[in-house]
Amino acid sequence: MASPLFTGPDSIREPRERLAFVLTLVFAFPIAALIGLVIHQSVGIPEVALFIVIAMLYVTLARGRLIGSSVMIHEAQYPRVFGIVKSACARLDIPMPLIFVREDNYVPVAALGFGEPYSLVLSTHWIEHFEDDELAFAVGRELGHIAAGHTRFLSLLSVNGNENPLISLIFGGWLRTCSHTCDKVGLLICGSFDAATRSIVIASFHSFGRHISTEQFAEQGREIASDGVLRLGEWLGGEPYATRRIADLRAFEGTLQYATARTWLARDIPEDPPKLAAGSAEVTRADCAGILRRFWSFAIDSGVVAALVLVFAGSHPHSPLGYVFTDEDIHNLTHSKFFGEVLSVVGRYSVSPTIFFTALYLWLLVGIAGQSFGMMITGLRVVTTDFRSPGLLRSFWRYLIVYFLWWLVLLWAPFSRRIMLHDRWSGTRLIRAERIMARAAEAATR
Repeated sequence: MASPLFTGPDSIREPRERLAFVLTLVFAFPIAALIGLVIHQSVGIPEVALFIVIAMLYVTLARGRLIGSSVMIHEAQYPRVFGIVKSACARLDIPMPLIFVREDNYVPVAALGFGEPYSLVLSTHWIEHFEDDELAFAVGRELGHIAAGHTRFLSLLSVNGNENPLISLIFGGWLRTCSHTCDKVGLLICGSFDAATRSIVIASFHSFGRHISTEQFAEQGREIASDGVLRLGEWLGGEPYATRRIADLRAFEGTLQYATARTWLARDIPEDPPKLAAGSAEVTRADCAGILRRFWSFAIDSGVVAALVLVFAGSHPHSPLGYVFTDEDIHNLTHSKFFGEVLSVVGRYSVSPTIFFTALYLWLLVGIAGQSFGMMITGLRVVTTDFRSPGLLRSFWRYLIVYFLWWLVLLWAPFSRRIMLHDRWSGTRLIRAERIMARAAEAATR
């Protein structure tokens, strides 16, 4: 159920947020292509597509290192932070995220994940410099990203959406509106404009923030507001200027939306936040991925393979089913006689090499690692019905069904209810990776 904070006429969501999201999707690829042309004159659409996917993959791997090298927080491990997060989740009526603390010189607090349970990662570099009310603001704004539905998209871009200049340039318009929305949540959670301002200053300047006047710092925003050139500099970042954030919070504090939200947060609430559904030893239908997430995963994988084919082998649209290799293309792709013969057969029967290589790519990666690059980025994994790795043989059978009976799989899709035909026949399931985390978290608290 959607939070009352983000629905109806009293929604605190930044009014431009949805429009910014749509415009970002429309212009993201043209901007990326323009950047590619500036970097290298010969860069084309396949190279730009491959560049975007590689960047997303890099972010995904970095996110894994972030969580893998952190200390997990619970009631007996750093109770100060746990208590602040628990209280905020109860007030926002959202389940507790997994909480981690690690050393990070750039990001004070970040919310990550593609679904429940999300992860909240705090940095040791900042955490002891925040007073409790300041930390409540920093935590509250990241929980706001979760409650507002931003986190699954932000996690595709970067750890906090703004440390990569190219990401900020392409997606900055939407990222900045999201930041304004979630600053409002942070203010509501900490309950004090002064605490919110102090938190923003400490997050911006670390311990030096204790030695400056927050009022004088906020006044600097007036100079920026009067100069159009200075305002343009904000477009190069994924976060609004700190002075702009403070000014917007001051304006929000006097609105009807703020008063309505304060009333809702002051309601009688249970001591504990809502619980996540318990995990089980067998994969359930609720564990499995929906159609939209499957589509994005497959689209990314197809883009990777197609870009590699076009970049390294060239393209010749001789077939209505896709691209067909010439002998020269085969030679450019590989000098192996075996693969050359395979590709010759593929081309002879007018089968798209992109489709062929996508099936081969999925079979090998899923069989060996349990997930492809697209699955890694979108937070999916292939497992057996009891959460084991599928292995090469079962993975081969899974994608052999898709390769030859794709039309039947598509016909069955509207009736599948998360378990597709090739899932059922191969004894595998495409599950949301966060369900594995939920089972692990449940086991850790027993």
